[in-house]
Amino acid sequence: MLIEEGGPMADIAMQVEVAAAPADVYQALTSTDGVAGWWTTRNETSGVVGKVNRFWFPDAPMSWDLEVTEARPGEMLSWRCVGGPPDWIGTQVRWALQAGETGTVVLLDHTGFEEVGTMYRIVTFGWAQMLERLQRYLATGSPAPYFDQAT
Repeated sequence: MLIEEGGPMADIAMQVEVAAAPADVYQALTSTDGVAGWWTTRNETSGVVGKVNRFWFPDAPMSWDLEVTEARPGEMLSWRCVGGPPDWIGTQVRWALQAGETGTVVLLDHTGFEEVGTMYRIVTFGWAQMLERLQRYLATGSPAPYFDQAT
């Protein structure tokens, strides 16, 4: 049975273990160079509460603007979307980092989508791809950005 579009609020929850220490994962999430290693080379990223991270993607007419709402180095990072596609505005992205058997367990929650619609489905698949890139980047140390673009 398919979930009907326009249903109740929808949340994304994912988990992956990466072969890196929590401090290294946190750095990959909270620095411009770190984010350029796995997500998008065109970004302005900080781990400072109150700062707005900006991410650009090919063929998108705007940036995705995510305000840092909570930051605990090596443990947790939260963003609130304050600019970008309408379906993203007001959603929350939370990264929790926990010690794992071979490195760090990364828990990603993207919450607050108004419905299970087209954007939600695209973003769900997108985060799975981004987590694979994060895992690869941290395991090898070689950048593997999903979106590699000129600034």
